[in-house]
Amino acid sequence: MRDFFIEIFGDFSRIIVFLHVISSALLIGSMFVMRFVIQPVEEDVADEKIKFNSCIKMMRRYILFLVPVLLIIIITSVFMHIGLGFKAGNPTTYVMVHTKEALWTFIAFNFIYMYFKYLKAKKGLEEENYIEVEENVILMVKYLIPLNLLLAVISVYFGVILRGY
Repeated sequence: MRDFFIEIFGDFSRIIVFLHVISSALLIGSMFVMRFVIQPVEEDVADEKIKFNSCIKMMRRYILFLVPVLLIIIITSVFMHIGLGFKAGNPTTYVMVHTKEALWTFIAFNFIYMYFKYLKAKKGLEEENYIEVEENVILMVKYLIPLNLLLAVISVYFGVILRGY
């Protein structure tokens, strides 16, 4: 199996790295836009029902956007990790690769947690329990997305170090 990954990475390394970088850029950009562009605009909507209805629709679309982007990042990471042979290289580099993997694993679990919070907010909206909706939306937009944004930027910095630029 290892030889398969090494052969595929050897043949398509530029495409794999490109997909990894572009997916990471899309993910970080989308988190930035959600937190610093869309969320402040949503706060200005006066009617709670309209505001929370649009928030739930926006979060649904955002989650549908996130799933393929995260899958591409994970798949390309596996190809790069095995294909570049980090295990046989410098021990410090190998530790940094595992640190990146740990960061992205935490980010992925954080997004899964966000999905469950989205489901609770959606249920609260259906029951017209706006306090529950607001608590879940605030948790997602003001805390979980910025945390993921910070961790993703750190991971990108580690990626730049690993590539030697």
